[in-house]
Amino acid sequence: MQVVMGIDVGTEGTKVLLLDEKGQIVGQAYQAYSFDSPQSGWTEQDPNVWWQACLSCFQTLWDRGTKPQSIVGIGVAGQMHSSVLLDDQGEVLTKSILWNDTRTKAICDQTLQQVGYTKWQEETCNSLMPGFTLGKILWTKENLPAIYAKIAHILMPKDYIVYRLTGVLSSDVTDASGTGVFDVRHRRFHQDLLHEIGLADSLFPEVHESATIIGTVSKTASEQTRLSQQCQVIAGAADNAAAAVGLGIFSKGQGLLSIGTSGVVLSSLDQPPTKEEAALQNPTLHVFCHAMPNLWYAMGVTLSAGASLKWFREALGSGLSYDDLMEKASKVKPGSDGLLYFPFLTGERTPYNNDQLRSAYLFVHAGHQQGDFARSVIEGVAYSLRESLDIVKKTVRSIDRYAVTGGVVHSPLWLQILADLVGQSLRIPEIAEGAAYGAAMLSGLAVGWWQENFNLLFVDQTESQVVPAQNQDYYQKQYEYYQTYANWINQISVHFG
Repeated sequence: MQVVMGIDVGTEGTKVLLLDEKGQIVGQAYQAYSFDSPQSGWTEQDPNVWWQACLSCFQTLWDRGTKPQSIVGIGVAGQMHSSVLLDDQGEVLTKSILWNDTRTKAICDQTLQQVGYTKWQEETCNSLMPGFTLGKILWTKENLPAIYAKIAHILMPKDYIVYRLTGVLSSDVTDASGTGVFDVRHRRFHQDLLHEIGLADSLFPEVHESATIIGTVSKTASEQTRLSQQCQVIAGAADNAAAAVGLGIFSKGQGLLSIGTSGVVLSSLDQPPTKEEAALQNPTLHVFCHAMPNLWYAMGVTLSAGASLKWFREALGSGLSYDDLMEKASKVKPGSDGLLYFPFLTGERTPYNNDQLRSAYLFVHAGHQQGDFARSVIEGVAYSLRESLDIVKKTVRSIDRYAVTGGVVHSPLWLQILADLVGQSLRIPEIAEGAAYGAAMLSGLAVGWWQENFNLLFVDQTESQVVPAQNQDYYQKQYEYYQTYANWINQISVHFG
């Protein structure tokens, strides 16, 4: 039996899936890892950790009986924005600065002042966020000139894995969108802006549509992985774009809610904003290229979504499992007995773009117990995602239906709170594996399995729904309270640190 492989290079681990020609998962493996935080606001990873995680996952699949020669196509997805800097020999120069690192805020602001805030947004359909790749390059140029002088190639995480598999330096339109210096309308790097800020466009790789075959497994990679040298590898996609593919979000008005380390709200667009529209959009809204040609998507991001619950469990969870914490939280009434949590552990992107923001609990009293604190984290993340949703809907206008992916699909409590806040039913697909599944689907499309029948993969899938319950009105009021105090925290954040 022939299969295709999807790889998702995440922030806290790498997942590998195998699909058959019916789109069914026939194998999977996962390898966890951590990231470094050498000081407040900084997050880093060694790119070689991602490659070693892939090798570990491959070996797990081989040990479980998968034949390496059965894999005919590979698609890679990965965390967006994180920088991979290579020298002229293709060797990693330094650790990757990750998407949730906020050290570049000052240099991003300087760049926008130099070029013009409005001009940048008109040209790229985005502001220049501290998390975007470009800021990391400019920060390296200013703070690590010896390393910057050796940079020959700039990649993103999934591009690095594609490079290790094939020896080809490449990227795709979805990941390139997140560099911050990409012309999303014409799906190419913005050469005029690069020249204006003094960066050579030769540093960036050739950009392809996501399902483009860019090469086959190299002899070196084949020796390391046992994969066939005839196995074809595609350009791949950013994690959120791949997740949209994996959940069948191809049309305007379809939305995605995702909670992993970060939280994401996105919806497809059939055309990008005009320059006039882009100039007026909220600067914390992202408009990126979709993994399917001639599509785009609008997106808002909560930096510390699942990361907030992980922090709570490690710092205040008394060694309880996630299931135990969810059980305690489920026994607490909506509103967490007046407790409010704000998920700003590493600053926030949408809607504040403020690296100085920090998390907070408000209205703590002596009667609050562990379950109250746990539930308030869950509710606070949901309120934050609703803020992103409100901004996305100003561009998309209306979202007819929402699909959900990420670890949140295993939490009935969190799903119900989200449904109550969104005010619409949420669909939970039978296969909600997100980015890895979407990457595998794109590779299957590339090798000719599905062609024009791509959507038929979703016809036979069952899905469950979570509908808004009686707490919808209550959560709407709580959301308004949350916004009031979140804005207050944003205003006083200049005094933090």
